[in-house]
Amino acid sequence: MTRIHLHCGRAAQVALCALYFVAFVASLCLFISVVNANSAQLTLAWDPSPDPVCTGYKVYWGTVSGNYSWSSDAGSQATHTVPDLAEGATYYFVATAYDAARTESSFSNEVAQTVSATCAYTISPASGSFGAGGGTGQINVTTASTCNWTTSNTSSWVSITEGASVTGPGTVAYSVAPNAGSTARAAGLTVAGNVFTINQSGAQQSYTINVTAGANGSVSPSGAVTVTSGANQAFTITPASGYRIQDVKVDGTSVGQVNSFTFTNVTANHRLQATFKQLPRGKTARMTN
Repeated sequence: MTRIHLHCGRAAQVALCALYFVAFVASLCLFISVVNANSAQLTLAWDPSPDPVCTGYKVYWGTVSGNYSWSSDAGSQATHTVPDLAEGATYYFVATAYDAARTESSFSNEVAQTVSATCAYTISPASGSFGAGGGTGQINVTTASTCNWTTSNTSSWVSITEGASVTGPGTVAYSVAPNAGSTARAAGLTVAGNVFTINQSGAQQSYTINVTAGANGSVSPSGAVTVTSGANQAFTITPASGYRIQDVKVDGTSVGQVNSFTFTNVTANHRLQATFKQLPRGKTARMTN
């Protein structure tokens, strides 16, 4: 705590009055409160002079040491609040004491204080989406130039390549590893106190349906048919002229003499087999669905 002695000057005859100007520093005595994101106020306090010649005090301040652009009369109070200070700026304060004739003392010694900024953070975008192959992305952080922020990540498949610890506005760069699994996944990054969500789709799985048609008939499509996981696949069984469908088997189990069959929501490999039989002379093939 710094004490400064000021002299109240009413010509040479005026008795000296001691003003003890107290710079209340840090959390002990300097009272600073944020009004909004663009301005702050600072309260200074000092020990009042016991000399009755001193009737009041004035506070001067500016943003350049020794150059005071503003002043305010504190009256007889031993505290004074200076409003509308810009966040992040450093101000320099001095005080004078005056007598009844408004004759002021010389300046006290100077006190400097940087006004703390209110740190609000916004991120853009708020989320990212990736395919199974992965990729890279960026997150933009907007805040005051004096505000510190960090990025945290707990996911093993997301890496932070830039922006782990930043002061002021900045960018986070990250990479997403390929997803070899078929299940989609999600991760969350904490960026300057905001949650950034990353969604990634699973790898697209496919399965094979092996189709076999006996002599004197066909199945369409035929051969090894590739089907995407979860999709449906229909088949048409057609006998040759003079023949009928003898049997259709799916994975070794007969489903009857059907002329079509559909696999639904395919999540595994399958087999389809069709056999055909010659019709007796004068008979017409009769098929069921």
